[in-house]
Amino acid sequence: MYALDRDHEIRSVGGLLTGERLVTIYGPPGIGKSWLARRVADDELRAGRRVHWISAAGPPPGRRPTAATLLRGLDLRDALVVVDDCEHLGPHARSETAGLLHEFPGISLLVTARRRLHLAGEAAVLLGPLNGPEALRVFAAAAADAGHPLPVPEVDGGTEPTADRARVAELCERLDAIPGAVRHAAARLGSESLQTVLEDPLGDSAGSGPLADAEQAYLDCDPQERLLWERLSLFRGRFDLAAVRAVCASGALPVVDVPAVLDRLAPHLLLADPDGRYRMPVAARRTGAARLDERGDRWAVVLHHRRHFAGVAAEAAVQWRLGRHRAARELALAVLPDLDAAMDPGTAPLSPAAEADAASDIAVSLWFLWATGEGDGRRIVERSLGATLGPRPARALWLLAYLMVCKGEVEAMQPVLAEAWPLAVRDGDSTCLGQLAQIRGVAHLWTGQPAEAAAEFTEALELLPENPAFGPGKGMTVALLALALVQADPEAAMDVLTRSAEWTLSAPDAQANAWTRVVLAHISRWEGDPHRARRYAVQAVRLMLDLCDRQAADVAAQLLADIELGLGNHREAARLLGALAGPRPAATEDGAAPDRVAVRRTRQWEKLRSILGEEQLQQEASRGAAEGLRTVIGQEQSNG
Repeated sequence: MYALDRDHEIRSVGGLLTGERLVTIYGPPGIGKSWLARRVADDELRAGRRVHWISAAGPPPGRRPTAATLLRGLDLRDALVVVDDCEHLGPHARSETAGLLHEFPGISLLVTARRRLHLAGEAAVLLGPLNGPEALRVFAAAAADAGHPLPVPEVDGGTEPTADRARVAELCERLDAIPGAVRHAAARLGSESLQTVLEDPLGDSAGSGPLADAEQAYLDCDPQERLLWERLSLFRGRFDLAAVRAVCASGALPVVDVPAVLDRLAPHLLLADPDGRYRMPVAARRTGAARLDERGDRWAVVLHHRRHFAGVAAEAAVQWRLGRHRAARELALAVLPDLDAAMDPGTAPLSPAAEADAASDIAVSLWFLWATGEGDGRRIVERSLGATLGPRPARALWLLAYLMVCKGEVEAMQPVLAEAWPLAVRDGDSTCLGQLAQIRGVAHLWTGQPAEAAAEFTEALELLPENPAFGPGKGMTVALLALALVQADPEAAMDVLTRSAEWTLSAPDAQANAWTRVVLAHISRWEGDPHRARRYAVQAVRLMLDLCDRQAADVAAQLLADIELGLGNHREAARLLGALAGPRPAATEDGAAPDRVAVRRTRQWEKLRSILGEEQLQQEASRGAAEGLRTVIGQEQSNG
């Protein structure tokens, strides 16, 4: 037994049985079909109905009596007959089930199967995975049955999460919250540690368990279904029909056949999400991958996979350049696990070096994603650079330097910059040279050298094309140039913005738009209009939050806190600082530049402490932390 409710499904199946003679519960192996059938049968028994059970237990198929033979002689008036694991009836399961309905007109049939039967009058219920709390309860109950109680009381609310609970939640997620797989993993705790199970969730399930179930399901498939199963095993995350066509269609599985084969395979193999995308359970993926290797088709499918997701990355980059930033992010994030796989040179058919440049190109296309902290762009680009033989690609080196300077690692970035510049000169890549010049300018801003930064940004503007294929656009460079000028010469900064308005406020580049508003806030303060400065700063923070660039949003929010301090709005300033990320050190030990943002925040905290006192400061900061920056900014706008 394991703790699970599924009340909705129980009521749904019970309700169908009141009006239908044939109800089929179907879905992937281990999804809980038999358990649900038992619960429904128990309810029918309690209601006074006769229930007869036909299951896979007993002689092997060749010597097993037919289902009809088992039922003859029984009192079947208004009876419910449960045929559990219908596949055990053999290749004639469908016709045998139809024969039961014909021979015994007084019965209702409740069938569990991997596939629906497609018989006349059949009502079918597709069973999906558990939700998070259900999966945790199933694991805890199965672990207790194995003699290894693992209490997770916070599932029912009221207590703080535990370390074990977090690891179990991760394990359940990796097992796709499929009840059978979760119970199998929990049962192993009798002989293995939780960490061992987490490292290998499926374990050795030869003879029984998720892998054995998946292998049997594979053997029950027709040749085209097996071929598609194998090729689908290459997907790391969610996928749709278009991706399946692009990656899996070839040879004995032509593109015109893919939709029909997928329709047959999906209900008993894949997990479907509400948006129409599919996921392959980990046991099915491992089974398919092993069979794909046996067939010898892996490398051809890998190349199809890489080509398709390189195209997805390129499309996301185009969307970003057109100003459709949310669409670009959503497109890339929806398939991030597969983009990561496509950027792994280690999956190359010949050698990692042969695919390193292609992997780097995909990573560079997605620069905007890595810049806001999504994914692990630095690990990805370092991985592809590490696999390169000979001179490393200048654009990949630019991306590495860009991600380093965004974190303030100015000194550590210098060797990367020095390696990239001559390679970009050799390639005649003016776009890359312009982006490298911009990085040098940002580095000077980090180290408090605005004049040197302005010179680098000016050079970047001369080198960059109107619409760069990668990296920040010209509007962002203009905004950075104005930012470098604004402290010493606000009029010059305003002149830069005025002369380049088509690249800043009027352009579709929201990143440039946001930083331009930061500059306008500085200029408005200099002109003696703090209320206008506040409006610009609020707009900047909101745009940066919309771009999911939290680091930039924190910088703009600190400027807003300064403005509030100047206006005497001390409680508002404290809430803003509380809504930011935790205090960071003024310097790091890995060669990073002094963190000027953290230094300014420390000064703001000290000033507010002297005005409000420790108690009120902490109270307002805690309120800001609880509400979050976007909510606090909304209050700022209403106050402004």
